[in-house]
Amino acid sequence: MTRRAWIAAAAAGAAAARAARLKDDGRAEVAFYDGSRHLFSYRYGADRPKTYVHPLKAPDGTVVSLDGPEDHVHHRGLMLAWSAINGFDFWGETNPGRHGQIVHEGWGSRGDRRLASRLRWEAEGAVLLREQRMLAAVRSPQPVNLLDWDSELTAETTVLLSAGKHPYNGLGIRVAPSMDFGEVINSAGTTDFNKASGEPALWCAYHGKAPGGLAGVGIFNHPANPRHPSPFFVMNDKFGYLSAAPTFTDSFPLEKGESIRFRWRVGAWRGAWTRQEIDRLYQEWTREG
Repeated sequence: MTRRAWIAAAAAGAAAARAARLKDDGRAEVAFYDGSRHLFSYRYGADRPKTYVHPLKAPDGTVVSLDGPEDHVHHRGLMLAWSAINGFDFWGETNPGRHGQIVHEGWGSRGDRRLASRLRWEAEGAVLLREQRMLAAVRSPQPVNLLDWDSELTAETTVLLSAGKHPYNGLGIRVAPSMDFGEVINSAGTTDFNKASGEPALWCAYHGKAPGGLAGVGIFNHPANPRHPSPFFVMNDKFGYLSAAPTFTDSFPLEKGESIRFRWRVGAWRGAWTRQEIDRLYQEWTREG
């Protein structure tokens, strides 16, 4: 083999090693990979009352999410849910009350790095919402794993999308146990949990301990989201939790056939990133359109 051929073969091998791919077990989980590196998994099995992402990993493989802990079994990694939709709870699972389920119906378009799914939000035999969801793994020149979450909800009947007494509803993540009792920073520079929780922001990030140092996770609000910039919920007094919480203060009423769309980007990294570093990620995203 000539030197030129060897270089071409090596380059092709390196590209193949970096190739993005999805691995679907055909039953309950689609894993997103970048080459041999596992980024996150989307769990859609019928045995769970909601669909969600877990594990979500930092670039070195550190898991930053937690699924179904004993203290709050309904905390399912990175999840989208609400507690009060027409009297039904799509957030809780074992608590008393009338519950709904977020059910995977089937797949839409699929690529090497992105996956579309169709879901229905149903309760007691009635469908309240239908959802078109797109998840994508996004490459970045920065040492970070990025996940795009795009959900469009369409009302099958008159619906009040509400958190009720639970302002943390929306797209939220329960962090890995080692990251409990961590720190917060948002786009306004707020580092006090009491102020950051409920404060409208472009993004909010949480840092905590992980094996070998610190790890962080951030959620970014897209400028096209309803009532942008919308609030976040964040806490660390019992455990670490972060959510983009668009119904923190106000509900969204939807008439039959009306739709509402939310776009978020989620990042996971190692170390305690500065406000400037995280804001750079946000600006890169919003320049994409």
